[in-house]
Amino acid sequence: MRRLALILTSLVPSTVVAQSAVRYEVSVPAPTTRLFHVKAEFPAATRDTLVVSLPAWSPGNYTIQNYARYVRHFAAKNAAGQGLFWDRLDKDTWRIAAHRSDRVTVEFDYLADSIDLSLARVDGDFAELLGTNLFLYEAGQLDRPAEVQFTLPSGWRVTSALPGSGNGPYRAANYHELSDAMTFIGHYSLDSIAVDGKYIRIAVWPAADYTPAVAQAMRDAIGKQAAVENRLMGGPPYDAYTVFFNVIHGPVSFGGGLEHSASQFDIMPANAFADPEGHLGDFMRPLLSHEMFHLWNVKRIRPAEMWPYDYHAEQFTPLLWWSEGVTDYYADLTNLRAGLWTEEQFLDNVQQNIDQVESAPEPWSEEDGSVATWIEEVFVNSSQLYYPKGSLTGLLMDISIRDASDNRHSLDEVTRGLFTRYYHTGKGFRTSDLLGLLKDAGMPNVEDFYQSYINGREPLPYQQVFAKAGITVASTTTSSPFLGVQMGSPQSVIVGVLPGGAAADAGVQAGDTLVSIGDVPVTPSGDWGPQFRDHYRGKAGQPLQIVVRRGKPVTLTGTVRERTVTQYSLSLAKNPDPKAARIWHGMATGTVGN
Repeated sequence: MRRLALILTSLVPSTVVAQSAVRYEVSVPAPTTRLFHVKAEFPAATRDTLVVSLPAWSPGNYTIQNYARYVRHFAAKNAAGQGLFWDRLDKDTWRIAAHRSDRVTVEFDYLADSIDLSLARVDGDFAELLGTNLFLYEAGQLDRPAEVQFTLPSGWRVTSALPGSGNGPYRAANYHELSDAMTFIGHYSLDSIAVDGKYIRIAVWPAADYTPAVAQAMRDAIGKQAAVENRLMGGPPYDAYTVFFNVIHGPVSFGGGLEHSASQFDIMPANAFADPEGHLGDFMRPLLSHEMFHLWNVKRIRPAEMWPYDYHAEQFTPLLWWSEGVTDYYADLTNLRAGLWTEEQFLDNVQQNIDQVESAPEPWSEEDGSVATWIEEVFVNSSQLYYPKGSLTGLLMDISIRDASDNRHSLDEVTRGLFTRYYHTGKGFRTSDLLGLLKDAGMPNVEDFYQSYINGREPLPYQQVFAKAGITVASTTTSSPFLGVQMGSPQSVIVGVLPGGAAADAGVQAGDTLVSIGDVPVTPSGDWGPQFRDHYRGKAGQPLQIVVRRGKPVTLTGTVRERTVTQYSLSLAKNPDPKAARIWHGMATGTVGN
């Protein structure tokens, strides 16, 4: 990426250029077209060539999006309004012949028609954007301040993570702050609460979904979560924080959130958001607490490989198991410590994490999963599995530290240490830094633990370690029919065939559409998996006909295959020894000592 700087011919020092702000204007001229119109005015400082780019990805969403693909009608002009020649330097970058103009204005339309955590969207009388989507940056000038003005249809309002009001200007100290800023414009619900002297805003679209009952539930959850996490980390790291929320009533295949330095943006299907009485869906509280804890872990406590951000390409780090998985651990602890979850709910969630990790078809390491997050793995999606495995690893490390120190130290102080030693000194941390803090906190055999369970692929030591916190682990092993297919959308289309299953034995291929599996019919919207397993349990080796469609129906013959499945159940010991009781109480309350 640094090669872009080589074609700049001016000798003007960058410190002079950086004093002038880039001024942006965002408008929605015709909402039905689902287009933003963007103007960006850059100080060119009498240079011959100006090079500007849109990011290829958004921090927190580790996939290449190439936002430049949504751009049309790109144009550039000088301060006198005369058109300037431009061409493409690479997939995300434009080169403009500035002809020593003091300022260069770039304009373009941006298509915003997708439901996604890191993409802009215009939908009727509402629109949303993330800074990486619309705001061009100049190579080598990421420290330059910025101002954003909005020109909007009558009656539309703006809520942005950037400081400002009305239609603007909204100001950012540098491009990192600008690109990280989530913004809602148009019509939506807006609420706020105060926690520890700082305001948290809650913006929900559509507004009708933020009923009084839902408002009470969300205010209660967010307020309690913020208080717990602030207490853990030493206070809020923001002047104001915003929870941006989309409730989707049409078809959507996911729910989730994306963290930012002063906000979070969440998307949930309507049936998983809340019921008519205002009871939040099961995933809502862990989602909200997870994205909130990212305020510290990954937005501020950041792996060194991602400091600073490179918006032009992937930034590989082996530490996302900590950034995402241990954030999941603290999200769950937050709900327990805040009284939003019972002890049983916390342990049920730990059990679900174990089930996910143990169901992986082959061993994998958390570090490898961290690096592989940039691709969509076909056979083992370790970039998704590092959430539950990283959470379990956090729990194991926390118990180990508390046990070795008789509950005088904990993983909490390791997390705070990363915040004060690295973020507060303006740098990222490396694996060696983390291992050093774990040793300082008293965790025994840190190197062995790291090599076996984080860099290595050995099974996590649940029973051995959990017992030290009075957590009893029971397991049962059973055999279950194994078809061995990965399904796409709709749920009858096969996108992958796994070795060792009945499908591979019969010759099923990726791209086939399942019609039936023996006596079990397959429908695009039906959940046929449980019926298949119940019907063929205990029938390993028996003939099995699988009907697929490859342009026309094809009948394939194989045999029923089974695989061994271990299921876990967790509970608190009824009569734990005093030390184990102290450790559990310390984790559950965020305390150390007796």
